[in-house]
Amino acid sequence: MIIRKMRASFGKLHGELKLQEGMNLLCLPNEAGKSTWSAFLVAMLYGIDTSERASSYNQGLPMKERYKPWDGSAMEGAIELSWNGREITIERTTDRRVPMGAFRAYETASGVPVPELTGDNCGRVLCGVERSVFERTAFIRQLGLTVTEDAALEKRLGALVTTGEDGAMSYSELADELKKQRNRLTGKAGRLPRLTEQSAAVQKTLDDLYAMQDDALRITAQKEAAQAEVARLEALEARYQRAQQAKKRAGLSELEQKTAAQEALCRELKESSARLPEEEELRTLHRSVQTAEDALRTAKLEAAFASTEVAKPAVLPAFAGLTAQEARQKASDDRAEYDHLRAVPPRKRWSLVLCIAVMLAGLGLCAVGIALEASAGLLIAGLAVFAAGLIGLGVYLFLRGKRASAVRARLRQADLIPLRYGLTDCETLAQLAEDYASTLSQYEKDCAAAAAQKQSLDDAVSAAQRELDGLAARCAAFAPDCTSSADLREAIGAALHTRARLATEQRALETMKQQISSMRVILGDEQLEEDAEALALDGAKLAFDLRQARQRLSDLTTALAAKQGAIGATGSAVELEAEAEVLKEQIRAAQENAAAVDLAAAALKRADETLRSRFSPQITADAGKLLAKLTDGKYPNVLLEPGMLLSVRSEDGTVMRPAAAMSCGTGDQMYLALRLAMCERLLPQDAPLVLDDALVNFDDDRARAAIGLLTELAKKRQVILFSCRRFGE
Repeated sequence: MIIRKMRASFGKLHGELKLQEGMNLLCLPNEAGKSTWSAFLVAMLYGIDTSERASSYNQGLPMKERYKPWDGSAMEGAIELSWNGREITIERTTDRRVPMGAFRAYETASGVPVPELTGDNCGRVLCGVERSVFERTAFIRQLGLTVTEDAALEKRLGALVTTGEDGAMSYSELADELKKQRNRLTGKAGRLPRLTEQSAAVQKTLDDLYAMQDDALRITAQKEAAQAEVARLEALEARYQRAQQAKKRAGLSELEQKTAAQEALCRELKESSARLPEEEELRTLHRSVQTAEDALRTAKLEAAFASTEVAKPAVLPAFAGLTAQEARQKASDDRAEYDHLRAVPPRKRWSLVLCIAVMLAGLGLCAVGIALEASAGLLIAGLAVFAAGLIGLGVYLFLRGKRASAVRARLRQADLIPLRYGLTDCETLAQLAEDYASTLSQYEKDCAAAAAQKQSLDDAVSAAQRELDGLAARCAAFAPDCTSSADLREAIGAALHTRARLATEQRALETMKQQISSMRVILGDEQLEEDAEALALDGAKLAFDLRQARQRLSDLTTALAAKQGAIGATGSAVELEAEAEVLKEQIRAAQENAAAVDLAAAALKRADETLRSRFSPQITADAGKLLAKLTDGKYPNVLLEPGMLLSVRSEDGTVMRPAAAMSCGTGDQMYLALRLAMCERLLPQDAPLVLDDALVNFDDDRARAAIGLLTELAKKRQVILFSCRRFGE
């Protein structure tokens, strides 16, 4: 198989890569997609495991998530290749959210499908091996050079020295199968532990059954003893009851005598209470007297402590002897007079203005006459006009002074008005008069209310007294000499006591009659003799002992029934013993099978060691030759141990060291030699060899040796080497 071209929408890849036959050395920088192209090639050949989950193995990122296209497109790709002389294209595309779930293989030129290639077998058909074998041989990664154990790889290696058929199971598969057989026999949920547990359970059930049978015999004996004790106590109780009946018959005649005396007492009390009202009426009268007496006492207290005097309000001298309306009118008149006196007529300022204007006019004429140097007549006229204005101004000032004196006299007269009321002005005079009127009206209302309250309290005292007098009149029939409410209450109480005693004695009489009737029914006509010995018994203790004995008998009966039920539910002892024997036989058979599995595992291990001793020299010989080329002959000998562990021997053959003890570069070279040897032995010649930065830990000399070795291998198979190093520079 020769890969010609790869086209990918895979992770960061969104393009194509062309390859050639033989050696393909692709030197690309970091983050150029070398590892992604390698993973894409494996995914196209073998598909993507969509069931993979996040784990430490994949660093928490399954392949379907790790290589999801960065540009958001669907994960898909195609590879054009030559296979068996045919040009073929294989494609994988996303199918209903399954990454690369749809597979198609067809001839590149004609588009004719290639039916022998499917999504499941594509890699196995083209590369000749399963995915796990391909990843452990021809797919070499920088961090995956070591080779781990794998069942498919073991089968391929085993086929080198056997018939070569792939159908045989590997050692690990056979070992796992034998281990499963061993676990099915001896594991925690295996057959042998289950049988052992069942046998122990059956034996325990059998032991429990024997113990329950012993308990049932013991309980039966205890029950019989309890039955005898109950019979003894019941006979003793019957004797005690007969003795008690004889004693009760003797007391019956005594009770009849007491009943006759009780009847006489009731007749006497009934005759003495014939004039008394009924008990309910007496109780009503007693409550009424108490209520009336409390009401009278309350009314007297309220009348005694009620305040009926009303304080007379203070009166201003100005309002003395006036009613509310008269006070309002007087305040209104005084306010009108005050406003009249305070009202000053406005001054007439036009006279002053006229005088000043005349004076200014005279001064103007004088100025004109002086300016024009006219006759003296114009100057004299101006002076005359000025003198007239000056005289007018003097008259105006005289009249103004006289008017101001009159205004001051009116204001002094007005100021005397608020002083009569104790005010500085008359602004609040109306409110003062209104307040006085309101106070006077409230005083009159309070006087009327006080008089009404006094009359109401006097009426309440009279009504309470009348109520009490009426109750005394109602009780005159049985309490004629009562002169006070206390006497009346005492008389009613005595009547109530008489009625209550009559009722009590009648109830006692009825009780006696009922006892006599009951005793006659219970005792009947049978004449019993007194039994002093039986009467000496403690009846309460006898009854208690009988109850205890019956309870013990009941508990034993219940326990015996439960024990018998448990015995019946457990099963037959014979059947359980037979089942125990069968389980013992099955345990012996399972132990023999487990021993046989152990023998088979030991034989398989010896066979595997024999097989490894046959194919291991072939692989290690080829790996040694390749490692000698890589290390310039320093390590020509390689030893492959179980678990795919490698060791090398130095050129002189004196020192053997495991790969883990070597440097990282030498260890990588050892496993590279092993992988190349297995490729030559296990893979077809046309299977490609893919290396992803596998030479990163090689020094320059060994890297050149590796390139030479890979170039030589490329003559027989296609080699694809991705590297960040430029070899030969």
